[in-house]
Amino acid sequence: MTSRTTFSELIERHGRVEIPVIQRDYAQGRVDQHIVRDDFLKSLYSALCLPKEDSTLPLDLDFVYGSVVNGSFQPLDGQQRLTTLFLLHWYLAWVDGCSEDFRSRIVTSGRSRFSYEVRPSSRDFIDAFANYVPDIAAKKCQDIEGMITDQPWYFRSWRFDPTIRAALSMLDRMHEVFQKTSGLYARLIDETTPAITFQLLDLEQFDLSDDLYIKMNARGKPLTPFETFKARFERHLENQFKDAMPDICNGTPIADFFSRRIDTRWSDFFWPFRDKKTSTFDDAMMNLLRTVIMVTRDPEAAATSADLADLRSTARASSYTWFHDRGWLDQEMILALITLLDRWSAGSETFRCYLPDTRHLDEQAFFQDLLTKPTSFTFQQLAQLAGYTQFLVHSTGEIDSTAFDAWMRVVSNLAINTDYNRPEDLRRSFAGLRDLTPWMNDILNHLASSEGDVRGFSREQVAEERIKARLIGFGDGWPERLDRAERHSYFRGQIGFLLRCCGLKLDEVDSELERLTTATANELVEPFDHYLACASQMFDDLVKHPTGSGRLWERALLAVGDFLPNVGRNRSLLTTSYDEAWGWKRLLRNAATGGRPSHILQSLWDRLEGLGSYAADLAGIIETASEIDPWREAILATPSVYCYGAYRMMRFTDEGGIYLLKKTQMNGRHMELFTYCLHESLVSELEPYGFSVSYYEATSTDDEPGLCCTSDYRGTEITFYLTLYQAPGQYQFYLYEPKEPNGILREVLNELAFERDDENFWMLLGGLDDLRSQILKLAQLLKERN
Repeated sequence: MTSRTTFSELIERHGRVEIPVIQRDYAQGRVDQHIVRDDFLKSLYSALCLPKEDSTLPLDLDFVYGSVVNGSFQPLDGQQRLTTLFLLHWYLAWVDGCSEDFRSRIVTSGRSRFSYEVRPSSRDFIDAFANYVPDIAAKKCQDIEGMITDQPWYFRSWRFDPTIRAALSMLDRMHEVFQKTSGLYARLIDETTPAITFQLLDLEQFDLSDDLYIKMNARGKPLTPFETFKARFERHLENQFKDAMPDICNGTPIADFFSRRIDTRWSDFFWPFRDKKTSTFDDAMMNLLRTVIMVTRDPEAAATSADLADLRSTARASSYTWFHDRGWLDQEMILALITLLDRWSAGSETFRCYLPDTRHLDEQAFFQDLLTKPTSFTFQQLAQLAGYTQFLVHSTGEIDSTAFDAWMRVVSNLAINTDYNRPEDLRRSFAGLRDLTPWMNDILNHLASSEGDVRGFSREQVAEERIKARLIGFGDGWPERLDRAERHSYFRGQIGFLLRCCGLKLDEVDSELERLTTATANELVEPFDHYLACASQMFDDLVKHPTGSGRLWERALLAVGDFLPNVGRNRSLLTTSYDEAWGWKRLLRNAATGGRPSHILQSLWDRLEGLGSYAADLAGIIETASEIDPWREAILATPSVYCYGAYRMMRFTDEGGIYLLKKTQMNGRHMELFTYCLHESLVSELEPYGFSVSYYEATSTDDEPGLCCTSDYRGTEITFYLTLYQAPGQYQFYLYEPKEPNGILREVLNELAFERDDENFWMLLGGLDDLRSQILKLAQLLKERN
């Protein structure tokens, strides 16, 4: 039999409550349990502060199971909650000046009627604590733990007892929450209109031993966290959808519908995803709930951005209290949850998919991730999931897989190619998706219309999707043509740069939509196919053969023009990163709206002929490049420049210096461009003259990088350095060792017009050709005179 009971009634009914030896230590107050502790205290506080007549009272703390053993009630499940209630009775009695009333209820013959048998120290502490009446008012106490541990009855050895440590920690937190209250002790012990109760289940009296496992429910296990959530959630559902039940419930009250489904069809559906060790799917269900909450937040609500930040954080564990108190268990979330579960479990297979393939969203992969790691979803993925959920929830009847596929293509293209930096950006995307709800099943016609603008996503990508929707509507091979372009693994649905090369202006999308007709679309077929072939080959090579054919593409493009984008104070030779500012993907995005990147890409591709390998054409473009910037010419002649630094960053200083950065800043390792390029060629050129060439990287702005030439000349090691002296283009070539050259070395230096100061022999040079010529002449003379 079960009965709704208060803590005071439990003590009165059984005379004594004893936590048996087989139970673990009190844990709810531990520091590492602060989320559970704080949620529980918040629930207790809220219940005690509500008016007696509030319809949500009493707060039900679920089941407490136990048996009567030797005249004492021994809880087998509920120990943590009962211990917290015991501490709360003591604390509120102290706050309200009712400690004597508390003692009259709890203490008999000097011993507490609530006791711990887990450890002797725990039992002795509880007895002493129950008898303790502080001689200071609660409102004046600054440190409750210190007050207790300073008492003469408190043994120092107790500080090692985990139950006592947790109890003191819980009291400290109670002091923060309840210190300024009044009258709550009376509410706590009120048995007529109780504020806090639990369901007491008295089991038949057993002959218990420490190794006996007590069966707690039909599966022979204690209630799991999700079963606790389920019980509370079902009560919450009783107050939802009172005006009209969702169609999916077929007239059944939603609480009953949820209860039946979760115990039957949905439970069977989740069984393959259970934890193999515990045979439960608690974590999976709680993770699903968390994800559904994230993608159903009201985009117009002021709190949504903060809600999304909290839900994506790993700092908070999922719990009913948290979800409920934040107002997240709303009708939109409930409708989405039951609809998704019903649709996913509708087929004979383990998980029913509704998309024809995985091109625009891998349903099963996303489902596995939301069951196991919901906080790991990126903003882009959450936007995709929101669109996916919206279609399944707000489409009536059977899902049209063709319409769903068209919808998810647009949603994925928009989400993947939009920059997200904070939850507010995602909130705006949610708003844009919600605007599109009426047109989900005909999204392409809507986008192609004059009313087809979409808020909350990249403006360039929205314009691209609208123009592509228009082209798809013409048929005539455009659906397949665009699909082939979007499928490229590097483009990931973003092909605005191809449209721009064909003359379509994304920044004038409304005018372009009016201009596009069947005839004008036909004129675009040939150039589009050509640019797609060039772009596909280029980025296949860049990704798959970065130091081979991919390097040819990079150098040829640089030969055509200066395409390097600005990245903060730097510029970048670009990597194949998808999402960073120094990636080719960002250049393609910029090229979609015209400007220098678009012009240079198109100029390169216009110079290529035929299909297949473009190696000969690219090599010819590099070899015939003329009248280009000296720095571009140097890089074209020195491909190893591309191998320096993970981000391929370059710094063009205000003074005219050009540096290669190992990372992103000048206070890290860096090299000067022209001396490095000269180093690469001199390594082999100086070897016949007995010189070895190395490069000195600088690690701060106070130091200048440069190349170092070293030789053993007539038994003496001689070292020359070449560094930038004054940008742009003036270099200092100087003798570093020996400081006082003799004989032939001094003669050669004088012959080459080296100047002399107090420290070195040196000369100023300019331009790569001049640098190479003078260094080689020095090496030749030294070898001839040796």
